[in-house]
Amino acid sequence: MCTLSIPVDIFTFNIAINCCCHSNRVNYAFSLLATTFKRGFVPDVVTYTTLIRGLLSQHKSQEARLFFTNLIKFRQVQPNVVTFTTMIDGLCKTGHTDMALLLFRSMEKCDCEPNTVTYTAIIDSLCKRGLVDDALNLHSEMMEKCILPNVWTHNTIILVLCSLKRWEEVGLLLEQMIHDMKISPDVHTFNILVDAYSKSGKLDDAKHIIQIMNERGENPDIVTYTSLMQGYCSQGQMDEALAMLNTIRSKKIMPTSYTYNILVNAYCRELKLDIAMDIYRNMASDGLSPTVVTHTILLHGLCQLGKSMEALTFFYKIQGLGHKPDIVTYETLLGGLCKNHYVDKALSLFRTIECNGLIPESNTYNIIIRGCLWSKKYDGACKLVDKMVDCGFSSDASTTSVLRHLLLSKAQDPTLVALYQKCLH
Repeated sequence: MCTLSIPVDIFTFNIAINCCCHSNRVNYAFSLLATTFKRGFVPDVVTYTTLIRGLLSQHKSQEARLFFTNLIKFRQVQPNVVTFTTMIDGLCKTGHTDMALLLFRSMEKCDCEPNTVTYTAIIDSLCKRGLVDDALNLHSEMMEKCILPNVWTHNTIILVLCSLKRWEEVGLLLEQMIHDMKISPDVHTFNILVDAYSKSGKLDDAKHIIQIMNERGENPDIVTYTSLMQGYCSQGQMDEALAMLNTIRSKKIMPTSYTYNILVNAYCRELKLDIAMDIYRNMASDGLSPTVVTHTILLHGLCQLGKSMEALTFFYKIQGLGHKPDIVTYETLLGGLCKNHYVDKALSLFRTIECNGLIPESNTYNIIIRGCLWSKKYDGACKLVDKMVDCGFSSDASTTSVLRHLLLSKAQDPTLVALYQKCLH
Protein backbone atom coordinates (compact mmCIF):
# COMPACT_ATOMS: atom_id res chain seq x y z
CA MET A 1 0.00 0.00 0.00
CA CYS A 2 2.80 2.38 0.92
CA THR A 3 4.63 1.57 -2.34
CA LEU A 4 1.46 2.31 -4.31
CA SER A 5 0.99 5.60 -2.41
CA ILE A 6 -2.28 4.37 -0.92
CA PRO A 7 -2.95 6.29 2.30
CA VAL A 8 -2.58 4.33 5.54
CA ASP A 9 -3.35 5.24 9.13
CA ILE A 10 -2.97 3.67 12.58
CA PHE A 11 -6.10 1.57 11.98
CA THR A 12 -4.44 0.03 8.93
CA PHE A 13 -1.35 -0.77 10.97
CA ASN A 14 -3.49 -2.27 13.76
CA ILE A 15 -5.08 -4.66 11.27
CA ALA A 16 -1.65 -5.67 9.93
CA ILE A 17 -0.22 -6.11 13.46
CA ASN A 18 -3.22 -8.25 14.43
CA CYS A 19 -2.75 -10.43 11.33
CA CYS A 20 0.93 -10.96 12.20
CA CYS A 21 0.03 -11.95 15.76
CA HIS A 22 -2.64 -14.40 14.58
CA SER A 23 -0.09 -15.89 12.17
CA ASN A 24 2.36 -16.47 15.05
CA ARG A 25 4.70 -13.82 13.65
CA VAL A 26 4.89 -11.53 16.64
CA ASN A 27 8.40 -10.38 15.66
CA TYR A 28 6.98 -8.99 12.41
CA ALA A 29 4.24 -7.32 14.45
CA PHE A 30 6.86 -5.45 16.50
CA SER A 31 8.64 -4.47 13.28
CA LEU A 32 5.38 -2.90 12.16
CA LEU A 33 5.18 -1.07 15.50
CA ALA A 34 8.57 0.48 14.75
CA THR A 35 7.30 1.46 11.30
CA THR A 36 4.33 3.29 12.82
CA PHE A 37 6.74 5.52 14.77
CA LYS A 38 8.87 6.13 11.67
CA ARG A 39 5.80 7.25 9.73
CA GLY A 40 4.71 9.60 12.50
CA PHE A 41 1.70 7.63 13.69
CA VAL A 42 0.86 7.30 17.38
CA PRO A 43 0.06 3.71 18.39
CA ASP A 44 -3.13 3.48 20.42
CA VAL A 45 -4.36 1.14 23.15
CA VAL A 46 -5.57 -1.35 20.50
CA THR A 47 -2.05 -1.56 19.05
CA TYR A 48 -0.43 -2.34 22.38
CA THR A 49 -3.17 -4.73 23.53
CA THR A 50 -2.83 -6.68 20.28
CA LEU A 51 0.94 -6.98 20.78
CA ILE A 52 0.49 -8.18 24.38
CA ARG A 53 -1.97 -10.80 23.17
CA GLY A 54 0.50 -11.82 20.47
CA LEU A 55 3.33 -12.30 22.98
CA LEU A 56 1.09 -14.34 25.28
CA SER A 57 -0.09 -16.55 22.41
CA GLN A 58 3.58 -17.36 21.76
CA HIS A 59 4.05 -18.29 25.44
CA LYS A 60 6.26 -15.24 25.98
CA SER A 61 4.63 -14.23 29.26
CA GLN A 62 7.79 -12.67 30.70
CA GLU A 63 8.19 -10.42 27.64
CA ALA A 64 4.48 -9.55 27.81
CA ARG A 65 4.78 -8.58 31.49
CA LEU A 66 7.79 -6.36 30.80
CA PHE A 67 6.08 -4.77 27.81
CA PHE A 68 2.93 -4.09 29.85
CA THR A 69 4.93 -2.67 32.78
CA ASN A 70 6.80 -0.31 30.46
CA LEU A 71 3.54 0.92 28.94
CA ILE A 72 2.44 2.13 32.36
CA LYS A 73 5.90 3.20 33.56
CA PHE A 74 6.60 5.42 30.53
CA ARG A 75 2.95 6.41 30.08
CA GLN A 76 2.95 5.38 26.45
CA VAL A 77 -0.77 4.65 26.59
CA GLN A 78 -3.54 4.33 29.17
CA PRO A 79 -4.40 0.61 29.36
CA ASN A 80 -8.11 -0.10 29.19
CA VAL A 81 -10.10 -3.01 30.60
CA VAL A 82 -9.29 -5.16 27.54
CA THR A 83 -5.56 -4.56 28.00
CA PHE A 84 -5.70 -5.46 31.70
CA THR A 85 -7.92 -8.48 31.09
CA THR A 86 -5.63 -9.76 28.33
CA MET A 87 -2.62 -9.52 30.62
CA ILE A 88 -4.46 -10.98 33.63
CA ASP A 89 -5.77 -13.91 31.59
CA GLY A 90 -2.27 -14.57 30.24
CA LEU A 91 -0.79 -14.59 33.74
CA CYS A 92 -3.51 -16.96 34.96
CA LYS A 93 -2.97 -19.39 32.10
CA THR A 94 0.76 -19.55 32.83
CA GLY A 95 0.17 -20.31 36.51
CA HIS A 96 0.95 -16.83 37.84
CA THR A 97 -2.33 -16.33 39.68
CA ASP A 98 -0.75 -14.26 42.46
CA MET A 99 0.70 -11.81 39.93
CA ALA A 100 -2.66 -11.71 38.16
CA LEU A 101 -4.39 -10.83 41.44
CA LEU A 102 -1.92 -8.02 42.12
CA LEU A 103 -2.52 -6.63 38.65
CA PHE A 104 -6.26 -7.08 39.12
CA ARG A 105 -6.18 -5.03 42.34
CA SER A 106 -4.07 -2.32 40.67
CA MET A 107 -6.75 -1.63 38.05
CA GLU A 108 -8.57 0.85 40.28
CA LYS A 109 -5.40 2.95 40.60
CA CYS A 110 -5.47 3.28 36.83
CA ASP A 111 -9.14 4.30 36.89
CA CYS A 112 -10.07 1.07 35.16
CA GLU A 113 -13.00 -1.03 36.35
CA PRO A 114 -12.72 -4.82 35.87
CA ASN A 115 -15.56 -6.45 33.96
CA THR A 116 -17.15 -9.90 33.92
CA VAL A 117 -14.41 -11.35 31.73
CA THR A 118 -11.69 -10.03 34.07
CA TYR A 119 -13.33 -11.54 37.14
CA THR A 120 -14.00 -14.82 35.35
CA ALA A 121 -10.33 -15.19 34.37
CA ILE A 122 -9.24 -14.79 38.00
CA ILE A 123 -12.03 -17.01 39.36
CA ASP A 124 -11.17 -19.75 36.86
CA SER A 125 -7.50 -19.64 37.87
CA LEU A 126 -8.33 -19.74 41.59
CA CYS A 127 -10.66 -22.71 41.06
CA LYS A 128 -8.00 -24.62 39.14
CA ARG A 129 -5.68 -24.13 42.10
CA GLY A 130 -8.37 -25.46 44.43
CA LEU A 131 -8.90 -22.05 46.07
CA VAL A 132 -12.66 -22.22 45.73
CA ASP A 133 -13.40 -20.08 48.81
CA ASP A 134 -11.30 -17.24 47.36
CA ALA A 135 -13.17 -17.69 44.09
CA LEU A 136 -16.52 -17.51 45.90
CA ASN A 137 -15.40 -14.31 47.65
CA LEU A 138 -14.63 -12.76 44.26
CA HIS A 139 -18.02 -13.94 43.01
CA SER A 140 -19.67 -12.13 45.95
CA GLU A 141 -17.56 -9.04 45.22
CA MET A 142 -18.87 -9.04 41.66
CA MET A 143 -22.45 -9.06 42.91
CA GLU A 144 -21.75 -6.21 45.35
CA LYS A 145 -20.31 -4.14 42.49
CA CYS A 146 -23.28 -5.02 40.25
CA ILE A 147 -20.99 -6.79 37.80
CA LEU A 148 -23.12 -9.70 36.63
CA PRO A 149 -21.33 -13.06 36.36
CA ASN A 150 -22.00 -15.04 33.19
CA VAL A 151 -22.64 -18.73 32.65
CA TRP A 152 -18.88 -19.40 32.27
CA THR A 153 -18.19 -17.82 35.67
CA HIS A 154 -20.69 -20.15 37.29
CA ASN A 155 -19.58 -23.24 35.36
CA THR A 156 -16.05 -22.76 36.66
CA ILE A 157 -17.18 -22.56 40.29
CA ILE A 158 -19.74 -25.37 39.98
CA LEU A 159 -17.08 -27.67 38.51
CA VAL A 160 -14.71 -27.26 41.46
CA LEU A 161 -17.52 -27.41 44.06
CA CYS A 162 -18.64 -30.71 42.52
CA SER A 163 -15.09 -32.06 42.59
CA LEU A 164 -15.01 -31.25 46.33
CA LYS A 165 -18.48 -32.79 46.81
CA ARG A 166 -19.84 -29.57 48.30
CA TRP A 167 -23.30 -30.45 47.03
CA GLU A 168 -25.30 -28.00 49.16
CA GLU A 169 -23.29 -25.05 47.81
CA VAL A 170 -23.69 -26.40 44.27
CA GLY A 171 -27.47 -26.37 44.72
CA LEU A 172 -27.47 -22.87 46.23
CA LEU A 173 -25.28 -21.45 43.45
CA LEU A 174 -27.44 -23.05 40.77
CA GLU A 175 -30.61 -21.66 42.37
CA GLN A 176 -29.03 -18.21 42.69
CA MET A 177 -27.91 -18.39 39.08
CA ILE A 178 -31.35 -19.32 37.70
CA HIS A 179 -33.77 -17.47 39.99
CA ASP A 180 -31.85 -14.43 41.27
CA MET A 181 -29.61 -13.59 38.32
CA LYS A 182 -31.85 -14.97 35.56
CA ILE A 183 -28.85 -16.67 33.96
CA SER A 184 -29.75 -19.79 32.02
CA PRO A 185 -27.43 -22.75 32.58
CA ASP A 186 -26.09 -24.13 29.30
CA VAL A 187 -25.52 -27.74 28.29
CA HIS A 188 -22.00 -27.55 29.74
CA THR A 189 -23.40 -26.55 33.16
CA PHE A 190 -25.78 -29.50 33.16
CA ASN A 191 -23.09 -31.89 31.91
CA ILE A 192 -20.80 -30.88 34.78
CA LEU A 193 -23.60 -31.73 37.23
CA VAL A 194 -24.62 -35.02 35.58
CA ASP A 195 -20.99 -36.15 35.40
CA ALA A 196 -20.29 -35.22 39.04
CA TYR A 197 -23.45 -36.84 40.40
CA SER A 198 -22.90 -39.97 38.30
CA LYS A 199 -19.29 -40.39 39.44
CA SER A 200 -20.40 -39.99 43.07
CA GLY A 201 -23.09 -42.65 42.71
CA LYS A 202 -25.88 -40.06 43.00
CA LEU A 203 -27.72 -41.46 39.98
CA ASP A 204 -31.16 -40.18 41.01
CA ASP A 205 -29.73 -36.65 41.21
CA ALA A 206 -28.08 -37.11 37.80
CA LYS A 207 -31.40 -38.24 36.27
CA HIS A 208 -33.17 -35.29 37.92
CA ILE A 209 -30.70 -32.90 36.25
CA ILE A 210 -31.47 -34.49 32.87
CA GLN A 211 -35.18 -34.02 33.60
CA ILE A 212 -34.55 -30.33 34.34
CA MET A 213 -32.61 -30.05 31.07
CA ASN A 214 -35.56 -31.40 29.11
CA GLU A 215 -38.01 -29.12 30.93
CA ARG A 216 -35.86 -26.08 30.12
CA GLY A 217 -35.49 -27.07 26.46
CA GLU A 218 -31.76 -27.81 26.82
CA ASN A 219 -31.27 -31.05 24.92
CA PRO A 220 -28.96 -33.59 26.59
CA ASP A 221 -26.07 -34.56 24.30
CA ILE A 222 -23.76 -37.56 24.01
CA VAL A 223 -21.64 -36.23 26.90
CA THR A 224 -24.70 -36.11 29.18
CA TYR A 225 -25.83 -39.65 28.44
CA THR A 226 -22.31 -41.09 28.46
CA SER A 227 -21.75 -39.65 31.95
CA LEU A 228 -24.95 -41.27 33.23
CA MET A 229 -24.01 -44.55 31.51
CA GLN A 230 -20.65 -44.47 33.26
CA GLY A 231 -22.46 -43.93 36.56
CA TYR A 232 -24.62 -46.99 35.97
CA CYS A 233 -21.54 -49.04 35.10
CA SER A 234 -19.66 -47.95 38.22
CA GLN A 235 -22.64 -49.07 40.33
CA GLY A 236 -22.87 -52.42 38.53
CA GLN A 237 -26.26 -51.54 37.02
CA MET A 238 -25.40 -53.06 33.65
CA ASP A 239 -28.96 -53.45 32.33
CA GLU A 240 -29.57 -49.73 32.84
CA ALA A 241 -26.22 -48.90 31.22
CA LEU A 242 -27.03 -50.99 28.15
CA ALA A 243 -30.51 -49.47 27.99
CA MET A 244 -28.86 -46.04 27.96
CA LEU A 245 -27.13 -46.97 24.68
CA ASN A 246 -30.55 -47.70 23.17
CA THR A 247 -31.84 -44.38 24.53
CA ILE A 248 -28.96 -42.58 22.83
CA ARG A 249 -29.76 -44.25 19.52
CA SER A 250 -33.52 -43.58 19.85
CA LYS A 251 -32.78 -39.87 20.24
CA LYS A 252 -30.72 -39.91 17.01
CA ILE A 253 -27.57 -39.06 18.95
CA MET A 254 -24.39 -40.63 17.60
CA PRO A 255 -22.49 -42.67 20.22
CA THR A 256 -18.71 -42.24 20.31
CA SER A 257 -15.92 -44.77 20.68
CA TYR A 258 -15.58 -43.53 24.26
CA THR A 259 -19.25 -44.43 24.91
CA TYR A 260 -18.66 -47.96 23.68
CA ASN A 261 -15.37 -48.28 25.59
CA ILE A 262 -17.18 -47.54 28.85
CA LEU A 263 -19.63 -50.39 28.24
CA VAL A 264 -16.99 -52.82 26.99
CA ASN A 265 -14.79 -52.08 30.01
CA ALA A 266 -17.68 -52.47 32.47
CA TYR A 267 -18.73 -55.85 31.08
CA CYS A 268 -15.12 -57.04 31.08
CA ARG A 269 -14.86 -55.94 34.71
CA GLU A 270 -18.01 -57.99 35.42
CA LEU A 271 -16.31 -60.94 33.63
CA LYS A 272 -19.13 -60.97 31.04
CA LEU A 273 -16.82 -61.13 28.06
CA ASP A 274 -19.42 -62.51 25.62
CA ILE A 275 -21.56 -59.40 26.05
CA ALA A 276 -18.46 -57.17 25.84
CA MET A 277 -17.53 -58.83 22.53
CA ASP A 278 -21.09 -58.37 21.18
CA ILE A 279 -20.96 -54.66 22.03
CA TYR A 280 -17.53 -54.46 20.40
CA ARG A 281 -18.89 -56.00 17.18
CA ASN A 282 -21.86 -53.60 17.20
CA MET A 283 -19.59 -50.56 16.97
CA ALA A 284 -19.54 -50.92 13.19
CA SER A 285 -23.35 -50.54 13.06
CA ASP A 286 -22.89 -47.00 14.39
CA GLY A 287 -20.14 -46.32 11.87
CA LEU A 288 -17.42 -46.45 14.52
CA SER A 289 -14.05 -48.15 14.47
CA PRO A 290 -12.65 -49.66 17.67
CA THR A 291 -9.74 -47.71 19.11
CA VAL A 292 -6.51 -48.99 20.62
CA VAL A 293 -8.19 -48.48 24.01
CA THR A 294 -11.09 -50.75 23.00
CA HIS A 295 -8.72 -53.53 22.00
CA THR A 296 -6.59 -53.13 25.12
CA ILE A 297 -9.70 -53.41 27.32
CA LEU A 298 -10.75 -56.64 25.58
CA LEU A 299 -7.26 -58.13 25.82
CA HIS A 300 -7.23 -57.37 29.53
CA GLY A 301 -10.67 -58.97 29.89
CA LEU A 302 -9.53 -62.16 28.14
CA CYS A 303 -6.41 -62.35 30.30
CA GLN A 304 -8.44 -61.81 33.48
CA LEU A 305 -10.47 -64.90 32.57
CA GLY A 306 -7.29 -66.90 32.03
CA LYS A 307 -7.78 -66.89 28.26
CA SER A 308 -4.31 -65.60 27.44
CA MET A 309 -3.89 -67.69 24.28
CA GLU A 310 -7.23 -66.41 22.97
CA ALA A 311 -5.98 -62.92 23.80
CA LEU A 312 -2.80 -63.55 21.80
CA THR A 313 -4.83 -64.83 18.83
CA PHE A 314 -7.09 -61.76 19.07
CA PHE A 315 -4.00 -59.52 19.22
CA TYR A 316 -2.60 -60.94 15.99
CA LYS A 317 -6.04 -60.78 14.36
CA ILE A 318 -6.49 -57.06 15.03
CA GLN A 319 -2.93 -56.43 13.87
CA GLY A 320 -3.78 -58.21 10.62
CA LEU A 321 -6.76 -55.88 10.20
CA GLY A 322 -4.43 -52.87 10.39
CA HIS A 323 -5.03 -51.85 14.00
CA LYS A 324 -1.77 -50.75 15.61
CA PRO A 325 -1.23 -51.57 19.29
CA ASP A 326 0.47 -49.11 21.62
CA ILE A 327 2.89 -49.92 24.42
CA VAL A 328 0.02 -50.21 26.95
CA THR A 329 -1.59 -52.88 24.73
CA TYR A 330 1.67 -54.81 24.73
CA GLU A 331 2.08 -54.45 28.49
CA THR A 332 -1.48 -55.67 29.07
CA LEU A 333 -0.93 -58.80 26.98
CA LEU A 334 2.56 -59.43 28.38
CA GLY A 335 1.18 -59.23 31.90
CA GLY A 336 -1.64 -61.63 31.06
CA LEU A 337 0.67 -64.16 29.41
CA CYS A 338 3.11 -64.07 32.32
CA LYS A 339 0.33 -64.34 34.90
CA ASN A 340 -1.08 -67.41 33.14
CA HIS A 341 2.37 -69.06 32.83
CA TYR A 342 2.96 -68.46 29.10
CA VAL A 343 6.31 -66.77 29.66
CA ASP A 344 7.91 -68.14 26.47
CA LYS A 345 5.05 -66.62 24.46
CA ALA A 346 5.51 -63.38 26.40
CA LEU A 347 9.23 -63.31 25.59
CA SER A 348 8.51 -63.87 21.89
CA LEU A 349 5.94 -61.07 21.96
CA PHE A 350 8.36 -58.77 23.82
CA ARG A 351 10.91 -59.18 21.02
CA THR A 352 8.40 -57.88 18.45
CA ILE A 353 7.81 -54.55 20.20
CA GLU A 354 10.64 -52.63 18.57
CA CYS A 355 9.87 -54.25 15.18
CA ASN A 356 6.48 -52.52 15.37
CA GLY A 357 8.02 -49.10 15.92
CA LEU A 358 7.53 -48.97 19.68
CA ILE A 359 10.08 -48.64 22.47
CA PRO A 360 9.74 -50.73 25.66
CA GLU A 361 9.30 -48.58 28.75
CA SER A 362 10.28 -49.19 32.37
CA ASN A 363 6.96 -50.89 33.10
CA THR A 364 7.33 -53.13 30.03
CA TYR A 365 10.69 -54.43 31.23
CA ASN A 366 9.48 -54.95 34.78
CA ILE A 367 6.47 -57.00 33.65
CA ILE A 368 8.54 -59.42 31.56
CA ILE A 369 11.32 -59.61 34.19
CA ARG A 370 8.78 -60.59 36.86
CA GLY A 371 7.40 -63.24 34.51
CA CYS A 372 10.88 -64.69 34.04
CA LEU A 373 11.50 -64.69 37.79
CA TRP A 374 8.27 -66.50 38.66
CA SER A 375 8.95 -69.12 35.97
CA LYS A 376 12.54 -69.55 37.23
CA LYS A 377 14.10 -68.23 34.01
CA TYR A 378 16.79 -66.44 35.99
CA ASP A 379 19.32 -66.17 33.15
CA GLY A 380 16.70 -64.57 30.92
CA ALA A 381 15.75 -62.20 33.71
CA CYS A 382 19.41 -61.27 34.19
CA LYS A 383 19.81 -60.36 30.50
CA LEU A 384 16.61 -58.31 30.57
CA VAL A 385 17.76 -56.45 33.69
CA ASP A 386 21.04 -55.59 31.93
CA LYS A 387 19.13 -54.29 28.91
CA MET A 388 16.71 -52.37 31.13
CA VAL A 389 19.58 -50.67 32.97
CA ASP A 390 21.31 -49.85 29.66
CA CYS A 391 18.10 -48.10 28.60
CA GLY A 392 18.19 -45.96 31.74
CA PHE A 393 15.38 -47.74 33.57
CA SER A 394 15.35 -49.46 36.96
CA SER A 395 13.35 -52.15 38.70
CA ASP A 396 10.13 -51.08 40.36
CA ALA A 397 8.87 -52.00 43.83
CA SER A 398 6.95 -55.06 42.57
CA THR A 399 10.00 -56.56 40.84
CA THR A 400 12.20 -55.95 43.88
CA SER A 401 9.54 -57.55 46.08
CA VAL A 402 9.47 -60.69 43.90
CA LEU A 403 13.27 -60.93 44.13
CA ARG A 404 13.17 -60.60 47.92
CA HIS A 405 10.55 -63.32 48.13
CA LEU A 406 12.64 -65.67 45.97
CA LEU A 407 15.80 -64.91 47.94
CA LEU A 408 14.07 -65.89 51.17
CA SER A 409 13.35 -69.32 49.74
CA LYS A 410 16.64 -69.67 47.82
CA ALA A 411 19.10 -67.59 49.79
CA GLN A 412 22.22 -69.21 48.33
CA ASP A 413 21.28 -68.94 44.64
CA PRO A 414 24.15 -66.83 43.17
CA THR A 415 22.12 -65.78 40.10
CA LEU A 416 19.34 -64.39 42.27
CA VAL A 417 21.82 -62.60 44.53
CA ALA A 418 23.48 -61.03 41.47
CA LEU A 419 20.08 -60.04 40.07
CA TYR A 420 19.04 -58.44 43.35
CA GLN A 421 22.28 -56.44 43.53
CA LYS A 422 21.81 -55.22 39.93
CA CYS A 423 18.27 -54.13 40.71
CA LEU A 424 19.41 -52.26 43.82
CA HIS A 425 21.98 -50.34 41.79
